[in-house]
Amino acid sequence: MADLDALIRVRRHTAQQKQKVLADLYRQAEAFAMRKKALEDQLAREREALNAVEMIEAQVSFGLYAEGVKKKIAAIEVEVKRLEVRIAMAQDDVRAAFAELKKIEIIHARRREEEKQARNKKESQTFDEVAIDRFRRDEEEG
Repeated sequence: MADLDALIRVRRHTAQQKQKVLADLYRQAEAFAMRKKALEDQLAREREALNAVEMIEAQVSFGLYAEGVKKKIAAIEVEVKRLEVRIAMAQDDVRAAFAELKKIEIIHARRREEEKQARNKKESQTFDEVAIDRFRRDEEEG
């Protein structure tokens, strides 16, 4: 039977690499969330500052500023949705990689157990043969 240790190492490495990709995608999603939150907080602070000022020009400027910020937030939300699709695909890849690794590990463990049982059976047969030979000699001598 083929030794599966090398294949297990390769599959484990592949699964770990897929996990790293997934972790990177999660970091990107977190960065987008932080940027969105920062923009929302900044917009709220500017809105509060505007309430303290009653100039028409400031209100018009704020309207343009707020529209720009909302466009940036919308763009971030679009990127997050794209990223969510990539994350779902990466999660499926990681699950599949670990499932494949687990299958190979189970096959490997079964093979090792079968080999161990075969060795034990052969060893037991050898001891039985030695014991039978010893018994015959003792019978012949005695």
